[in-house]
Amino acid sequence: MSLQDDWHMEIPDDTARVGQAILEENDPYRLVGDQVNAFLRLKDFVSLYSELGRGAICPIILSLITLFQFLENIPDRVAANWAVTRIDWKYALHLPLTWMGFDHSNLSHFRDRLIEHGAERLVFERVMEWVRSVGFVKKHGKQRTDSTHIIACVERVSRLELAWETLRTALRAIKGQAPMWYERVIPAAFHQAYTERHSDWRLNKEEVKAKMKEAGGDGFWLLDRLEESAPEEALGLPEVETLRQVWKQQFERKEESRKVTVRKPPIKGKGVIQTPHDQDARWAEKRGNDWIGYRLQVSETAEDGVEKQFITDIDVVDANEDDSETVDEIQGRLIERDLKPDEHYVDRGYVSGANLAHSAYRGTELMGRALSDTSQKPEGYRQSDFKLDFERREATCPEGRVSKRWYERPQTDGHVGAEIQFKDRCEGCPARGQCAPGKSGRTLTVSPYHKELEKRRAEQETEAFKEKMKRRPAIEGTISEMTRKHGMRRARYRGKQKVRLQALFSGAAANLKRLSQALELEEQAPVGVKTGV
Repeated sequence: MSLQDDWHMEIPDDTARVGQAILEENDPYRLVGDQVNAFLRLKDFVSLYSELGRGAICPIILSLITLFQFLENIPDRVAANWAVTRIDWKYALHLPLTWMGFDHSNLSHFRDRLIEHGAERLVFERVMEWVRSVGFVKKHGKQRTDSTHIIACVERVSRLELAWETLRTALRAIKGQAPMWYERVIPAAFHQAYTERHSDWRLNKEEVKAKMKEAGGDGFWLLDRLEESAPEEALGLPEVETLRQVWKQQFERKEESRKVTVRKPPIKGKGVIQTPHDQDARWAEKRGNDWIGYRLQVSETAEDGVEKQFITDIDVVDANEDDSETVDEIQGRLIERDLKPDEHYVDRGYVSGANLAHSAYRGTELMGRALSDTSQKPEGYRQSDFKLDFERREATCPEGRVSKRWYERPQTDGHVGAEIQFKDRCEGCPARGQCAPGKSGRTLTVSPYHKELEKRRAEQETEAFKEKMKRRPAIEGTISEMTRKHGMRRARYRGKQKVRLQALFSGAAANLKRLSQALELEEQAPVGVKTGV
């Protein structure tokens, strides 16, 4: 499709006259209508379209309708209808009152186009640029980050149902791609057994075990037939690759006897596929609650004396990706977009020695509580009770005995950890039963970021640190807003890229709403008092 220069730079007279009469000056839709040319331009979308082909619907219109859709938390059909029937939307879209709209499926096609060209963040960034141009977000300020879970747009299935569904989707895809090969190779009984959906809720444990083993053998049989004679277009199907991965994770086959066994216990690792209908969805558990889906990471400003804060970064990661693993990427994106905070407030899930050190290297102070010494040793004989001398490379235990060996463990970032062994120095020690009852004596493993962690553990007990950390909890309200008002508790779509797009548009919608509120507060403030940053 080709890009057409059909955006109306001015609001049509009929729409402008009605809109200005009924809309408040800081209404979000009036704000967009009045300012859209300053933050969205046709040239932003040139790379998404071909120079030839049928003319596309104006991408500015599609972008704004998608933005409004997430502002109102409505589906495609309703959004397409409201674009025709709501005057405030038409005012924002620079469309005449008689405009009759388009089919709702164009919204889905537009989202696919954004993802295909890696432009998921385009509208979020343009709205953020608008917010910054008004002066509500500054460089080198304070920001905070937190996460919440997103439930995938799929049904939860048992291991047996996972096997059945994986076979069913693979067979359906193979038949559609290579029908002649399918008719020649796949027996009618095999087709009949696995091309209909099945549930295991009526089966007892023994029946489930037998069916699981049977499905495992049949899956390996299908994979063997595919490798033997299937055309390349069938071998390369995503559904076939999912079949390979699921069978590798759930079953094991001995090469000599070809005997198939079910892997025990069930695998719940990072890369384990939970459903063939969304290969990116992962199982995770937190505080006794488990889910299949993703994790939403939200960062916002945390400035003092400012009533309205703004979302600066938003992302969707694997559900079982630890919060501490996301800090480098979050801060990297903020730096790339010239939004680096001097202070970054997080909860203890984000704090690690590596993150403290790497943040400091970037010029950002990661503000959060570090975990205390989690050693199972009794009080008085934990690692924190040992005196470490890094210059002399020796450690002294609580009983006054000096270590025998000190092995350095250098890291790629230049930090150096250590393994400290006491060995025979523990012999005859009256506290050995409490400290090191094993034959080899006490061994300490010192983190490469020991100094950073010890410094944080000391300062987090001070009143000044506790006072600063009062900035962090307010992001819980933003998390609540994103899940309750903008539908981020549940994924609308399947696949991490599409769910990330959902999050980015939801974040842009939240910022648009906050901008409207901040401007209104600024107008109501006494003369000389600014509510922005």
